[in-house]
Amino acid sequence: MPQKKNKQTKDRRDRGDQSAMTPQCLRYSLKLIGNLSRTGMEAGNTGDFEKAFLNMEDAFSLAKDLNRKCLEAKLLNNFGLLYTMSGSWDQALLMYEQSMDVVTGYFGTDNILYKTLQKNIGYILNLDVSTGGHPEPAG
Repeated sequence: MPQKKNKQTKDRRDRGDQSAMTPQCLRYSLKLIGNLSRTGMEAGNTGDFEKAFLNMEDAFSLAKDLNRKCLEAKLLNNFGLLYTMSGSWDQALLMYEQSMDVVTGYFGTDNILYKTLQKNIGYILNLDVSTGGHPEPAG
């Protein structure tokens, strides 16, 4: 019987079932997501967008694997911030809208991330790219 249990556990892991994850492994994964996100945003703040996007992609992939919708929404917002910083406003708007879809679909509109996304989307929609000067989006 132990072999069948091991096979079932392996099957759950292969399917991305987080119930097969130990609490220690989950804590480590969540900490890693936070570290990758912070490192990505720090790199974006210094203009190293290649490093920024690589770190954010790794963090987002882990969050998706864990099926953590709140983290997915926050990381999509962070992608939007990075695209905004790099001047890719169409991509930024797309990321903010994807984040908004997750937030409203899973958490509603009475939360800080929803309000932050409203500000970030408003910023992009009101951006006058011809002037070159623009305020910082909400983070």
